[in-house]
Amino acid sequence: MNKTLLFTLLISFNLCSQELWKTDLDNSSIEYSGSHFIHNWSAQNNKISGLLNIKNSLIENIGVIAKVEDFNSGNSSLDSNAMGAVEAFRFPNVIFRSNSIEHNGETIYIAGSLEFHGIKKDIEIEAEIEDTEDLIKIYTTFRVKLSDFEIKRPSLFLKKIEDEIAVEINLTFSPS
Repeated sequence: MNKTLLFTLLISFNLCSQELWKTDLDNSSIEYSGSHFIHNWSAQNNKISGLLNIKNSLIENIGVIAKVEDFNSGNSSLDSNAMGAVEAFRFPNVIFRSNSIEHNGETIYIAGSLEFHGIKKDIEIEAEIEDTEDLIKIYTTFRVKLSDFEIKRPSLFLKKIEDEIAVEINLTFSPS
C-alpha cells in the first residue's frame, strides 16, 4: 500500500496519549456491487490499509485506503472495464477519512469524506462495532452514486449501468 498515503492518515490524527490500531489484512474487506438490466456484479478488495485512533477507549478517528486496482470480481474483462471507467491509473486510490464519530452502544455514526475518482464528498455512515480486548470489528453498508464522483457509466446494449452502487465494508483492527 502506498506508504505516503498511510503516513498522511497518521499525521492527520492528533497523537497525544492515544492508541493507533491498524487493519488486520487477513480479516478486512470492501465489496461493491452494481447492476445492469442484463446482470448484476460485485468486486471485492481484501488489501485494505487503515488506522483507528483510539482515545479514552473510544474510536476518535478512522482512515482507510484501498487501491482501485485491487478490486477483483473474478472476471478479468469486467475488472478491466471497471478500471477504465473509474480511471484507475489517474485516480489509483479510494480514501475515507472521518471528521467526527458518535458512539451509541454497538453502533457508531461516522461523518467523513470519501475521495474517489479525484473528488471528495462528505458522507455519513452508520456502522456496527464489535469491540474486544484485542480486536475492533466495524461493519457497514451504504450506497454511492457514481455520478456524484463524475464517473461516466459504461453502457451495454445501449443502456448504462445503474448510477448507484452498494458498498459493504468489513474491517478488523488490532493494536499497532
